[in-house]
Amino acid sequence: MIRDDFNDDCGWDGGNVVPWGSTRCERYEADQTLPDPLDILDFESPSIKSLNKENLSEFEALMLGENSNDGSSEDELDMDTATSSSEDDAFFPFMDLPLEIRQQIYHWVHLMNPIGLTQFAPWYPIPVNRGYFVKAITAPSKDGSKAPEVSDEIPRPLAMRAAPLLSPWRPYSCMPTSMLRVSRQIYYESRELPFRNNEFVFVNWFASGLWAARSFIRGLQAWQMQTMRYARLELLSRDLAGRYVDEWRELCGAWSEGLRGLRLKILSSGGGAGTAGGGVSWVVAGSPQRGAPTAGVRDEQGKIEEWIENGLKQLKRLRCLEVELSAADWDDDIKMDWCQSLEEVLNESKTETEQYVRVCCVERARDL
Repeated sequence: MIRDDFNDDCGWDGGNVVPWGSTRCERYEADQTLPDPLDILDFESPSIKSLNKENLSEFEALMLGENSNDGSSEDELDMDTATSSSEDDAFFPFMDLPLEIRQQIYHWVHLMNPIGLTQFAPWYPIPVNRGYFVKAITAPSKDGSKAPEVSDEIPRPLAMRAAPLLSPWRPYSCMPTSMLRVSRQIYYESRELPFRNNEFVFVNWFASGLWAARSFIRGLQAWQMQTMRYARLELLSRDLAGRYVDEWRELCGAWSEGLRGLRLKILSSGGGAGTAGGGVSWVVAGSPQRGAPTAGVRDEQGKIEEWIENGLKQLKRLRCLEVELSAADWDDDIKMDWCQSLEEVLNESKTETEQYVRVCCVERARDL
């Protein structure tokens, strides 16, 4: 530097530090004073008056906040906000509901989807889907009148002879696959509902109901077979003897851990029947004839019949068994004695802590 001594009023001049006098500093400050912007703007100017959304350029609108960086206007942003708000209001947190309420909703969805029978061909008849009503056969009282019927499902002790009946109003419905595919959680919460609540019906329709039931369960998974709770089955008396016993044993094994109530109709073989290839037991229309063979409880040596020992006794969860015997030469007393013998056989090996099986002798009441 040319000069080492200088005061605070100095500046750079040609790369050298030179002192400034007081007069020069005052003139510099006066030159650097900027005018007030409000004094410069002319609010009456047409260019200022035309400063609105319609006359703004894209850059000006962006700088003034009228447009967003993605090109959306302020009105569009307000509309998007309102739309998202309405969507939030329409959203219902279904999975936040308690499990019990969700299960009730699944139940109503199940009832709203009844199963429709498939018409295989225009000429092929299909069974009518309707309720099957029965009434209990009871011993007449001392005055000659029959004991009143009980039609509930409350378990009763074995000694109480006024046995309640299984409900004939159970649904024949399914769960829609669209709901089962919503999520894994909903699937596992609702998949067992049709198997627990439905009554699965297998009737004699060209073929024996035993054959129909066996064919049905072979297409199910293990958890589905063990979740079935109620069934109605029609079969011929010969289905419980001979080579058909294996099919009966297979069916009872599939239901061993799940079935609670079984409505069983046994027709004597005199109604007309035949056999065909593949082990199918064909049923021909006709009424039971007198003297036709019927299913027994014990054989001539007093041993329990195989269809009971290796069949019905596999149903560990069974609570109520309704038996309708269609035998032309059997009166009510014979039918009741038969059912009582069956009940004694099913429960003779049970301990006091095990649930007894209640056997009810019933007959057809009416259709609905």
